[in-house]
Amino acid sequence: MIPELSGIGRYSAVFSVALLGGLTACSGPALTPLQAQYQRGEERALRYHARGELPLARQAFQDNLRQAEMVDDRPMIVTQALNIGMVALALGELPLAEQSFAQAQRVALGINDQSGQLRAQLGLAQVALRREQWTVAQSKFQQALTRAREWRDTAALLVALNGLGLVHKALSEPAAARELWREAEMRARATGEKRLLAATLANQAALELQTGEVRQATVRLKEAIALDRELENLSGLVQDLGLLARIHQQENRILDALELYRQARTIAQHTGQRAWVEIYNQEIDRLQRKSSAPL
Repeated sequence: MIPELSGIGRYSAVFSVALLGGLTACSGPALTPLQAQYQRGEERALRYHARGELPLARQAFQDNLRQAEMVDDRPMIVTQALNIGMVALALGELPLAEQSFAQAQRVALGINDQSGQLRAQLGLAQVALRREQWTVAQSKFQQALTRAREWRDTAALLVALNGLGLVHKALSEPAAARELWREAEMRARATGEKRLLAATLANQAALELQTGEVRQATVRLKEAIALDRELENLSGLVQDLGLLARIHQQENRILDALELYRQARTIAQHTGQRAWVEIYNQEIDRLQRKSSAPL
């Protein structure tokens, strides 16, 4: 049985893109040699991430962090540490993710960077969620949600709502999860946050599939897949497609399920998400044996 696609890794990846989207190249007066090297590294990291080449993006962001540390550019230390953390989270490298978010939080606190502090806290909450430390994750997400509402930070608010929803889902509290995701969906549609809308829809679909609401789950997943294809959000598609394949399995549409699992595996191989490659390999092998068995 394939592990439940809860959307934990999913919304983590989406949030990392939101963070990365805020990066800009240096401008203004002529750059020093170190500044020019840093700018080139920044552009290279963004290209890798945009193409979904996550291991290369992670290494490039680590190089950028070292450059920022050399010149003691603390705002950029925060930015690069957050980027490393979110890419590491998508790759399942939890120790690196935790270390990077902790560094971002520490430096952001020192320079009174409220946005950086909030994003670092959300990152640490996601690490706790991955480790199934429900109490820790719930506390961190709730604190972040309060701050996001106070500071009117839409992206952070949506991530906190999704995170809290996943905690409630894991604790078998579906009504609370639905309420949080209902608000997240409404806000994402109102603000045009397409990546976070896709993540919210996938989380809702996973819960609906668990509770037997297959038709509604299918509708939500198809919208999430369309959004992620439009945005070329490969990390999101890895889980969208796998979840839709599970629905096809339930409907005994084995060939359709196999095709979706193969697509998801191909994308996971490209993005370097080895855990998903292994999961989909196992599911493909199982379905192939099932489809070739005599009736």
